[in-house]
Amino acid sequence: MLIRIDGELTDGVTSKDIILHVCGLIGTAGGTGYTIEFAGDAIRKLSMEARMSISNMAIEAGARAGLIAPDEVTFEYLKGRPMSPSAEEWDRAVAYWKSLASDEGAKYDKEVIIDGKDIAPTTTWGTSPQDAVAIDGKVPMINEPGNDATRQAAIKRALDYIGLEEGQKIEGTPISKVFIGSCTNGRIEDIRSVAAIAMGRKVADGVHAMVVPGSGLVKKQAEDEGLDKILIEAGFDWREPGCSMCLAMNPDKLKPQERCASTSNRNFEGRQGNGGRTHLMSPAMAAAAAVSGAIADVRKFPFLGKESEDPRKMFGESMSRVFKTESYPNPGPTINPPAPYLADKSSTSSGSSGAAGLPKFDVLKGVGAPLDIKNIDTDMIIPKEFLKTINRSGLGFAAFAELRYNNPAEVAVIGAEVADEKKDFILNQDGYKGLTKILVTGDNFGCGSSREHAPWSINDMGIRCIISTSFADIFYNNCFNNGMLPLTLPRDQIEVLLADTATPGTELTVDLLNQKVIRPNGESFPFEIDAFRKNCLVNGLDKIGLTLEKEEKISAFEKIRSEKFPWLDGASLKVPDTVKMYPNAEYWKGKDEAVLA
Repeated sequence: MLIRIDGELTDGVTSKDIILHVCGLIGTAGGTGYTIEFAGDAIRKLSMEARMSISNMAIEAGARAGLIAPDEVTFEYLKGRPMSPSAEEWDRAVAYWKSLASDEGAKYDKEVIIDGKDIAPTTTWGTSPQDAVAIDGKVPMINEPGNDATRQAAIKRALDYIGLEEGQKIEGTPISKVFIGSCTNGRIEDIRSVAAIAMGRKVADGVHAMVVPGSGLVKKQAEDEGLDKILIEAGFDWREPGCSMCLAMNPDKLKPQERCASTSNRNFEGRQGNGGRTHLMSPAMAAAAAVSGAIADVRKFPFLGKESEDPRKMFGESMSRVFKTESYPNPGPTINPPAPYLADKSSTSSGSSGAAGLPKFDVLKGVGAPLDIKNIDTDMIIPKEFLKTINRSGLGFAAFAELRYNNPAEVAVIGAEVADEKKDFILNQDGYKGLTKILVTGDNFGCGSSREHAPWSINDMGIRCIISTSFADIFYNNCFNNGMLPLTLPRDQIEVLLADTATPGTELTVDLLNQKVIRPNGESFPFEIDAFRKNCLVNGLDKIGLTLEKEEKISAFEKIRSEKFPWLDGASLKVPDTVKMYPNAEYWKGKDEAVLA
């Protein structure tokens, strides 16, 4: 899919506004089945860091990946960094990278053309990145033209959770928390833009605003530039780097009904704390919210200092210096030690037995349960508090925890023995609890982050088949990798199955061999499935095992690749012997001259 942003961006519009606008335009399922290429004049004029924010959130539009063709901005960003090629190898690499750009006149499966001037500073009004609205816009009406019954139900659910009314202006909505950071917006450019708003202003009374650098090196650079002092003077909480409130995996959590202006990439129910209300926006917009105490239009907050003091301009070259404190010669390809997947062959299967065993799936008959909620995301399937293991089993109690329990945070800390179940949740009810093997769901099931714990937890509940109109790509693939069948049917057939399974204990039959779902009355609905995936499920074949059967061919290919394209070797195969820290980093304090040398 091509998404092209033509023309110039207007004042106050950043790459975060671009990607939120795109999510609002095509929806969180709009990129399903695609890799998105972002192009156009507006994209070309973005810095490398700004481009990263867009690619980072391509998954929020349902895509498997987000691409931007390499150009001089890319090459300048890479040159001189550890593991980047150097000398003659650099020229070879640049020539190769230039060849990756799409051909002039290339045909795409789908094209979306957007005029840059049509993008305004943007935030979100609901519980999905697709719930985007221009800062001068209004929360949508539930029954506005084009909204079918499922969309109306989704909007009503989102508004009930977020605490807004249909038709109200988004600007001026009071907030009590501000989170600036995350992998999406914790870079040096982001912190500079926040400091530009903060200079000469104060965080509003009753607002706790935190700024969390994306890494230790970003934090160091920001402090060297004096940005921390500007922020602290304005009343911002200058934090250590980390994930922090982005996904509430530590004490940085929203309390129920607390409203937060956030630069993170997701705003699902409970994303930043159980019951917390998240509004996504750019760092500058979040800074404007912090000093005004409400969701605000960044265009109304001009820089108050002298032009020579503007953090966005005063440092000349705006590029991050992260990993670029020195010029490093490329160490060249390294074939030994072997690749990680070959390092311990005793732990993997080999030979004709090949694949690790998965339970075979041919015909599944069991109780079906209706869960007709649109855009159930992986945060909703398994909240982040439960992501403390890499074992595939034992997570059944964590599935749908925030829908399932009145005390999900307590369950995450102590365990299932303290669970206080919500009686109205379908999988807690008699006729479904402990019996459900087939889940019938709303559109776009499994959207959001790519956590494999989501299918693990559902599978561990005993549910081996999920039926929906559509799935997010990564979740869809993860199901097959874990011996589960995600199958799609048209909405009218889904509604029939929802009605069937509304009666507790109703059994459905999923016949994978003949590719049909059989209702209790014997009527059947055919479904399509990729032949290879079907073969793997029917025979219990694990894709990792299938891949490892071709170890010799993979090793031979990687040897040739390392010789012809050494810059493609990953960090596990090619690392400089030493990577120097900043000369004034804490590590060096107290070291003698011999150590420093």
